[in-house]
Formats: sequence, C-alpha cells, structure tokens
Amino acid sequence: MKFLVKSQRIYTERGCLSGAFLVEDGIIRAIYTDENLPDTQGMQIRDYGRQRIIPGIIEMHVHGYKGWHAMSPDKEEIKKLGRALTTCGVTAFLPTNHLTPRLLENTAAIADACEEPRVGARILGIHMEGPFISPKVLGSVDPAEICAPDLERMKKWVEISKGHIVTVTMAPEIPGNLEILDYLVQNGINPCIGHSWATYGECETAIDRGAVITQKTGNCMRMIHQREVGVVGAALLDKRIYNELNSDCAHTSAEFLRICYEMKGPQRLCLVADAGKMSGLKTGLYHLPADNECGYEKYEVGTDGLLHIADGTIDGSALHILYGIQNWVERLGIPMEEAVQMASLNPAKVCHVSGKKGSIKEHKDADYVVIDDDYRVIETVVEGVTEYTPDVGCGYDNLECYEYLVEEY
Repeated sequence: MKFLVKSQRIYTERGCLSGAFLVEDGIIRAIYTDENLPDTQGMQIRDYGRQRIIPGIIEMHVHGYKGWHAMSPDKEEIKKLGRALTTCGVTAFLPTNHLTPRLLENTAAIADACEEPRVGARILGIHMEGPFISPKVLGSVDPAEICAPDLERMKKWVEISKGHIVTVTMAPEIPGNLEILDYLVQNGINPCIGHSWATYGECETAIDRGAVITQKTGNCMRMIHQREVGVVGAALLDKRIYNELNSDCAHTSAEFLRICYEMKGPQRLCLVADAGKMSGLKTGLYHLPADNECGYEKYEVGTDGLLHIADGTIDGSALHILYGIQNWVERLGIPMEEAVQMASLNPAKVCHVSGKKGSIKEHKDADYVVIDDDYRVIETVVEGVTEYTPDVGCGYDNLECYEYLVEEY
C-alpha cells in the first residue's frame, strides 16, 4: 500500500516542517517540504491540514490499560493491550511484569505474542520490574513479589522469554545483583536501576558495569541528601544513563521535572506513564475479585489522574504519555520537538530499535500519531496501518471491569 501524508506540522527527526512524507509497504520512503512535493496524480493523499503529526509513542513501562493486563498468561490479552494502547498514541511497548505465581506463563505468553502477527501496537519485548529489588522502597509492589538475587532463576526467565526480555529493574546495592547485572549486559539486556536504596557510589559501580536507565526517576528510590545523593543524585549527575520519568506532575512535581531537564537535557530523558490495568477506564472505586491480577480487591481510578490501592498508595498513573507531553510543552515550556524525542526516539534507543522506530525519518517504520491542539488522538498508524481513529472507538475497553465499579466519580 502506498500513500502520501500531508500536514503543515510534521515533527520529523530533523525538526518540524510543513510538507509530506511518502509511505509504502509500511515504511517511510521519502520526506518532502512544501517546496519539493512530488507529483501526486493518481496517488492516495491523507491531508491533515494544520493537525500535528508526531512519531508514534514508545511506552517502556506499562502494566496494563483499559482493563487489559500485561501480567496475563493469555497471549490474546497481551495483544488486546497492544490494541488498547493505540487509543493514546502508543505504537510500540514493553509489557511490564512482576514476580507472581504466573510469571513463567506470563513471560511465555508475551514471548509468543512478540512472534505472532501484530495486533495494535508492536510488542518490543518484556520489561521485568524486579524481583531483585529493595524492600525499603517497594511503593505499591507486594512484598511477595520480590526475592533474593538468584542468577540461575534469572537465566531460566531469559530462556522462557526466548530472548525477548529487554529490560530488568533491579537494586544494585543488594549482594548478588552485580553478578546478575553482568549476565544481563552479556546477553544484551538493559539493567535498570529502580526500587533501590543504593548510594551514589553503588549506582556508579552499576553504571560502570552497564546499567542503562533509572526507573521512574524520583519515585521508589533513595533521594538526594546533602551527605549522600543516592540514586537520584547518580541519575542526574551521570550523563551516560537514561532516566525514565513519569510526567503526570503527580508522581513527580513540575519543578522536579524541570531539574531533570536542566541536568540531563532532552537526550537522556524517557517519558513513561506506568499505566496499570485500570488506567483509561471510568474514574471511581472498584471492588475486584480476590484473585485479580492487580493484587488488590479495593482499587481506585482517581479523579487526580492516579491509580490508588486500598491504603491510598499510588499504584501508577491513570493518565497516558500524551498528557505528559502536554505538561512538558504547555506547563514547562519546552519545544514540542524535544517532548516527542523523549517519548519516542529516546525510548527507541533504549529498546535497541532506533534504526527502524522512534522518529519520522526515511527508511523507518511508518509509526505516527495525528493529534489536535488539545493533544487528543485523531489517528494512530502502526507500520503504515491505521489502528485507531475516534470514530471507531469501540472494542478497546475490557467491559468486564465495569461489573466491579461500585462507585463512579
């Protein structure tokens, strides 16, 4: 299939331009400015006027969305999650899991889904959040979902994943984790520092040995103290390491985001939403079955844009990355080009797919999102195929979840 995409605001890797790009067989073949548009006679044209076209968002940290769970042992549910994510402009993602009794089945299911025909957003692999993390900074992670470092266990998970594990979040200060970190690096897997009470020195040792990124920077980690700057200090001072950032301005304040930007610049920041199964559903209080994948029976999708467990602990964001992009542009005042770099190209680099994804550029996959000036999705295209438009907005939610909605806000 061949078509020309036109807009007065296309955010390419070289900057924003008024022009067009040619898509053929799911690949961007050429990019044009208004001054050098090709002959369009007989060509299918998709003209979006002044609507903005940005690269498809790559979500590296997502536990679920619209009622679908990344921890499911059912590969079809993983695919439905990928389809649901296209409603908020995500074109590729890493399903993110924890240590649960169904971890082996879930890992195998994601691996199978990776290798089968794509449905919705492209599954790039697996992000394992733990289990070798610190009990001091669990956040909403259940204590039963962590364990002592075990290299043989890690090797088993990698084997079951058929090589599809991309990132493993760990606490480098825990004895035994550096050996696992070395194994991950040797196998092309990203060690990620998160849920960690490490000192600055312990983080630097991990970075020297190959740690790539810090998870949810500013959350569930040792913060800066005047005599020990901890994980956050290492994250911001070391220019080698990328930083995940939840930019909903609730997990972290706008001022904290500004500090990260001033310290690292747009080249090392990666936007994530840390969405959960209930994200994207109606706000309210849910009473879930005792054996639900969320791990908690009382669960709130808050009007504050956050997910909460029964004791009020934040369990992720009910918002999506486009909301974070909006915060960066409208609230913090950075250029749109930099915001989309943090949501697309930088994650593509971390996930080792920047050669074909992460920006609107010749010879890359035709992954793009059309948004209006209110940051609402008009169309999501994955590898040249339209996967979402608002006029076909049904079939993305898991409607069974609404059976457990006891109080709508």
